[in-house]
This record gives sequence, C-alpha cells and structure tokens, in this order.
Amino acid sequence: MRFISSSTTRSTRQLAGAACAVGLLTLALGCGDEESTSDTTTAAATESTTATDEITLTGQWARTSPMMATLGAAYVTITSPIDDKLLSASADSSIAATVEVHETYTIEPGSDTTMMGSDTTMVGSADGEMGMRPVEFIVLSAGTALELKPGGYHIMLIDLVKPLEVGTTVQLTLTFEKAGAVTIDVPVLNEAP
Repeated sequence: MRFISSSTTRSTRQLAGAACAVGLLTLALGCGDEESTSDTTTAAATESTTATDEITLTGQWARTSPMMATLGAAYVTITSPIDDKLLSASADSSIAATVEVHETYTIEPGSDTTMMGSDTTMVGSADGEMGMRPVEFIVLSAGTALELKPGGYHIMLIDLVKPLEVGTTVQLTLTFEKAGAVTIDVPVLNEAP
C-alpha cells in the first residue's frame, strides 16, 4: 500500500512512471543479474499502485499561533480505501514537545472537566461549554473522507518551541493501524485552504 498527500501526487506519479519504464527496460534487455532484476521489478510494482490502494491526505494546514501561544492545531482530510484507524500523530521535537490527536466536545451542563491534565477546570454551564480531549484513535471507514477540522477532530501541538507563522511548514507523521506511518508537510495558514 502506498500513501500520498495532495502536494506530492504529481511527482509521485512521475516517479512511478519512471520506475515502471526502468523495470520494463531492464526485463526486456535482460540486463543485470537476477538480484538487480528482482529489485527493479519490486520497486516498479510498488510504485505503480492504483488509487484504490492509496490513503489520501488532502487540505492539510496548521493554524497560525500568537507569539506567546504554547498550543497549536493542525488539520487534514483523510480518505482510506480500507477500514483503518488513525492511532497517533507526531512531530519533530523542534516543533512541539507533545503531539496528540484530539476531539472537541460539548461539556455537559454542571460537570467539572480538567483540560489536558492541567490545573485548569472548565465547568459546564446551561449553554454548554466546549472542551477538547485526547482520543485513543479515530476510526476511518473505507472510502469515506474524514475531515480533521476546527471544532471537531484535530491534531494538537502542545508546548510549541516557537510560534506557528504563516508561510512556514511543519512536518507531521500520522500513524495508522493498518497503513503504518505517513509523513506530510503542513503549511501554516490563517484559515483553511
């Protein structure tokens, strides 16, 4: 199974075409020993997957953060061809100390909720307050796009090393139960693309 993001689709297809051409040329000419032919064929087969074999990550972005902010958030739309689960997200320690997959939820009126293990407690009101909490995983249904977005599921960047500034890019790795780890470049924007 191969993984793509919208920013790498074209170069991946060009690489796949080149790998297939090299593999076919090697087989047709009978060049190289048995080991190198096998390696080329395997590489070509791996690169020439179809859209039904790919997990697609699109619309990724991270919200710009104020200068003194220690928290940031990133969003992406995930489409998997098979039932899977998003288990976790991570980033280099030069970005944030901790990265978690979170959900936004409504706090029931009259309940006490401690936010992210801190000493801050939010008390639900008659109107209901919004809170967020880490999740163990997010279920992905085959062929159905799941949008991580403000007010829903999102990737929380905790203890930012420096503010997220428009025009910069952060690299995140998403880990799936079946698909494994997928790394994407996430541009920092003021609002969703």
